[in-house]
Amino acid sequence: MKSHTYYDHNGPLPLMERTDWEEKKRNGLVYFLEAFIQETSLFEKGAEILVGVSGGPDSMALLALLEELRPRWGLHLHVLHCHHGLRPEAEEEAEFVRRWAAHWGLPFSLVRLPVQAFRRAAKRSLQDAARELRYQAFWDTAQAVGAEHIALGHTADDQAEEVLIGLIRGAGLGGLAAMPLRRGPFIRPLLGVYRSEILAYLHQRNIPYCLDPSNQDLHYLRARVRHHLIPELKKYSPNIVRQLNKTSRLLQADEAFLQEKAREWAAEILHRNERGVELQRQKLAALPQALASRILLQAILSAKGDLRRVGTAHLAALWKMVRGAAKTARLSLPGGWTAVVNEDRLILLPKESISAQPSSFIYEVPGPGTLLIGESGDRLHFREKKGPFPLPKGALPPNTAWVDGEKIAWPLIVRTLRPGDRFTPWRGVGTKKVARFMMDRKIPREQRLRIPLVLCRGEVVWVAGQEIDRKFGLSPESSNILEMEYQKGD
Repeated sequence: MKSHTYYDHNGPLPLMERTDWEEKKRNGLVYFLEAFIQETSLFEKGAEILVGVSGGPDSMALLALLEELRPRWGLHLHVLHCHHGLRPEAEEEAEFVRRWAAHWGLPFSLVRLPVQAFRRAAKRSLQDAARELRYQAFWDTAQAVGAEHIALGHTADDQAEEVLIGLIRGAGLGGLAAMPLRRGPFIRPLLGVYRSEILAYLHQRNIPYCLDPSNQDLHYLRARVRHHLIPELKKYSPNIVRQLNKTSRLLQADEAFLQEKAREWAAEILHRNERGVELQRQKLAALPQALASRILLQAILSAKGDLRRVGTAHLAALWKMVRGAAKTARLSLPGGWTAVVNEDRLILLPKESISAQPSSFIYEVPGPGTLLIGESGDRLHFREKKGPFPLPKGALPPNTAWVDGEKIAWPLIVRTLRPGDRFTPWRGVGTKKVARFMMDRKIPREQRLRIPLVLCRGEVVWVAGQEIDRKFGLSPESSNILEMEYQKGD
């Protein structure tokens, strides 16, 4: 599938601390939005805008507000509804959005997304698969109808949730800066508007909306942040959502500056050729890590077309290779690419262009779910279970391990064996080198690099399919369990 990932953005939101912003909101949300669009140059009069409308309150408010602006701004609006086919209510919601588009005399497009089939074929999570297909539909429909902008209904509350999710997952500055006001053709006109203001506006205009029950499903991290974490944080700071938005805007300004500097340096040290992307190693190593990591991200994006599954662990490993003393080294990257150090060059190449041999790999696991190891086709499944549970007595299936969930901190790291790795085997006495442990288990040398190690805060938790570390094991008091399953590929 063609990728349309955008890495740059055109600057942060204004801080919006001035009293005239609040005055405009008191005069009506549409007046605030008009002033906001003018100050941020979000789009121009006469713009062609594709509006993504799910039928929920945020997207319905976005459509209604743009419809109010349409006559005096000369806007050309086109409504798009993505039908994910995942819930019984989906057909009714699609018809609801179609009727409201017709009510305002707006052209309407419905795109049915094969989420389940794509998820299975691409071996992706349900949410990740839905998001990929949804953004592809946005892009394709915008091109088909000639829209210059694609408007999404993310609000200030969504932005606050993004900041907290970034904190939980250990994101860097770019992740904590959360969603930009614009990225490529995508714009978010409601980032300065709070959910309570959205609901009040819909009530005043007597505009109905749909409620997605999955937003209440606490299986998803976002739902837990929205319904549990933020209400708890409001006990400490009633204005926490506003404060998180202010933090996001400040970080966006810092991130925009660093990205601009990184682009300037990348123009000098990053070069594309017919095989991949090449960087000048010494010049990259001489830069501050804050700039170098962003140049590395630009190089990966330039090479593979997206940054999917590329995490901080990959950047740290690349940075270590760049600054290391070794004249040659290699590292596998997600998506079938390999980073190769060769003297004074760092080269990103498609894996098939390199002779086959056991490759090192490193992945960051942000939370429960399934990890596909592209180098081998193996999978690791991580499942959280609530106890108490009886201690396992030989009843666990092969290649499955239980550890104490209270001793685990996300993200976990999954990587290959490295010299010096040690752990305390559950059925052993004292610490042992992992390499020696594998030798004692008579694991052939050519298979040792294939076996994943699961690490938490730099310590080995599990030699996959073999043994856990004693310090992470269960006790009679364990109430939360992390179940890990190692499934070998063909």
